[in-house]
Amino acid sequence: MTVGKVLRHVDWWVVLLIATISAVGVLFVHSATYGSDLEALARKQVLFLCAGTVLGAVVVFVPYARFLRGAWAVYALAVLALVGLFFFGSVLNGARRWYRMPGVGFALQPSEFAKLAVVLALAAWFRFRDKAGLFEGLLVPIGITALPVGLVFLQPDFGSSLTFWPILFAVAYAAGVSGRRLLAFGASGLALLVVAWFTVLAEYQKTRVRVWLEHLGWDRAAVEGDPAVREMLLGDAYQPWQALIAIGSGGVSGHGYLQGPQSRFDFLPYRYGDYIFAVLAEEAGLLGSIGLIGLYLLLVLGLLRIAVRTRERFGRLVVVGVAAWLGAQSFLHVAVCAWMLPATGLPLPLVSQGGSVTVAAVLGLAVALGVGARPEPVLGGDGYS
Repeated sequence: MTVGKVLRHVDWWVVLLIATISAVGVLFVHSATYGSDLEALARKQVLFLCAGTVLGAVVVFVPYARFLRGAWAVYALAVLALVGLFFFGSVLNGARRWYRMPGVGFALQPSEFAKLAVVLALAAWFRFRDKAGLFEGLLVPIGITALPVGLVFLQPDFGSSLTFWPILFAVAYAAGVSGRRLLAFGASGLALLVVAWFTVLAEYQKTRVRVWLEHLGWDRAAVEGDPAVREMLLGDAYQPWQALIAIGSGGVSGHGYLQGPQSRFDFLPYRYGDYIFAVLAEEAGLLGSIGLIGLYLLLVLGLLRIAVRTRERFGRLVVVGVAAWLGAQSFLHVAVCAWMLPATGLPLPLVSQGGSVTVAAVLGLAVALGVGARPEPVLGGDGYS
């Protein structure tokens, strides 16, 4: 297809949603770092978005048949990058998740790009396997997903490892996998979590789960009068408790932009990344929170609309996988900030500050937009033209 035809078929409503969410992200990264020595992070976020946009524009114009042919190479590269972290990765806060890029002030986090690699690999695997047997339709897809999940989990990065499973479930469902096998997918994920609890889960990760379970039974009297609870709130429960205070204090309309007390007075750690939704809820209140969640919902629905319009199987599965990845990660981020789930580091795509999470999300969306820009692929010698 020519450049003009691709541009005519691009879903510009989805592009508008991406741009709006990204603008919200820059605004609240600036708010979360305003007046601190991290204030330059908002400018860096703009650069990351610009870099992602340039790369994404190139991806949109690449016939997505090339992603089918290169799916397994991309997957292999992602796995090798995850393995390489154990030998060459930089350690930060006890985790080995990044490759430091000397001279550019940027660290590459392979787990974010591995999510896109898994989307491509699963779509390629399921392309001609709508009625596959137990091995091809269940065991192999679980293996494709479990390999990067295990490597990410061992970094350790429990939060990112969770986001791979919704991708598997959604792509398998869109590929026509039976309900019985979908239940098996879910059971396998739960089984791996149980095994991980007794084998490789770090003590601090278990503590986060225990604290979360304990807080479910707290009431106001316990928080105000129980010394053990108050000690926990100043220790292991400090970060999720401060996020909960920020969200609750925002009320209906919030304190106003740049006016959130938990953010302004540095009570909330990691507020420009893993807890940025709490900053938005504090300053924009319930209305702003619903607005942002609504934008993500519209984005996922827009991607699913592209998937429904796409007749070619690989492209449809890729778009479904991208929607599941970004939708699930956004939901998990919000749930962690609201302490509906145990505390775990998980950025909000397009909003949280970070180069890898931003560029990976934009590239995934660009692949989906590229699929939607080619609604009627022409069969050729390699399957497309």
